[in-house]
Amino acid sequence: MRLLAPLLLAALLAPAPGAAARPAPPVHAPFRADTTWREHDAAADAARRAGDWTAYRHHVGRMYDEVGNHPSLVLALARAETRLGRAPQAMEWLGRYAAMGLLLDPADTAWAALRAHPGWPSLARRASVDNAAPVTAAATHFALPDSAFMPEGIARDPADGALYLSGLRDGSILRRGADGRFAMFVAPAGAGEGRWAMLALAVDPGRRLLWATTAAAPYFRGHQPADSGRTAVLAFELGSGRMVRRAELPRDGRRHTLGDMTVAADGTVYASDSDSGELYRLAPGADSLALLVPRGVLASPQGPALAFDGRRVLVADYLRGIAAVDAATGRVAWLAHADTVPVSGIDGLVRDGHALVAVQNGTRPKRLLRYELDPAETRITGWRVLESGTPLLTEPTHALLAAPDTLLFIADSGWDRLAPDGTVKPGMRLEPAHVLRRAPR
Repeated sequence: MRLLAPLLLAALLAPAPGAAARPAPPVHAPFRADTTWREHDAAADAARRAGDWTAYRHHVGRMYDEVGNHPSLVLALARAETRLGRAPQAMEWLGRYAAMGLLLDPADTAWAALRAHPGWPSLARRASVDNAAPVTAAATHFALPDSAFMPEGIARDPADGALYLSGLRDGSILRRGADGRFAMFVAPAGAGEGRWAMLALAVDPGRRLLWATTAAAPYFRGHQPADSGRTAVLAFELGSGRMVRRAELPRDGRRHTLGDMTVAADGTVYASDSDSGELYRLAPGADSLALLVPRGVLASPQGPALAFDGRRVLVADYLRGIAAVDAATGRVAWLAHADTVPVSGIDGLVRDGHALVAVQNGTRPKRLLRYELDPAETRITGWRVLESGTPLLTEPTHALLAAPDTLLFIADSGWDRLAPDGTVKPGMRLEPAHVLRRAPR
């Protein structure tokens, strides 16, 4: 599930005001060695407002050291170096940004001082023209029959080839048979049923179960403010659609959204909380979710996928990159990668051998990427764009490997048409979403 709240570091890229609003914090004190990136983010924003670009550069640099090569941080460092009159360093940061295949507006006044640099024309072209070139190999697999049905998750039953899609707005689950016919598998959620917007889906073929995550949020049309913060994982019999298991997170007054999930071969469910940053495990036969990764380690975990060895869970952190979580202990290690590998803004992950296909909807452009991993799956050794600039690729969410040569993914879920309060944005309307197919390589 995509990150709902805007990242704090988005403020780093806001234009500085004309006059200092308050004094910037000192460059080094009073921050401790264990100061978090969030504290440096607040300090950088204060320095930016005060026009203290030396302090701003320091705090953004500390964030980069902790968080990694998030595009906003790379651009913020380029902006700081530009303001400080260090054109070579600014060009180096912008070069890293362009090497990640991301888009930049050369007309942005933030880069006015760099336009005389001899390397500017080629860099500007790469970041605005070359990186905008479409990579289109996907074809439409099918369109959803209802324009109001906003799909978030997709799963496949290998026994009969049926596909299941989760309903974000009404809490239903739609089934599409191998013959292409649609049928309601789980009816829209009603008041008091303990289910709300349906998010991620995963099939447990051995136990003939369809797992789903559900959360009470404004984008659910039956949302009741009293339910805010409630979220759960549910299991339905694949044969009957009857709900047979339910585990809800205890309410603690904080925001929680169990947005994404995966199921291991032994039936263990791993669910990520995109709001709290926590990762949970539901063992076979257990009545409650057990905390695997506590708050504070991951910023906004998304799309977990089991590693090839089955002993680790690969989790896309929307901010920091891809984490490998020990399924037994919860220990977190980050997949190593070069600083030009784009690993932020990932919603869904699909493992294909020793590779990962990622749905990246938190960058410009939105796209599908393929990461090649080393045999131990501890390092990203290479990457490339699979799909970008496809007309229907407006708000992708989840994907699945339907066959060794067939990747299916939701291309235009409709998230971009919703306002923060869950209503459709003025002047927009919901249209039938599409599932596209292409090769995963």
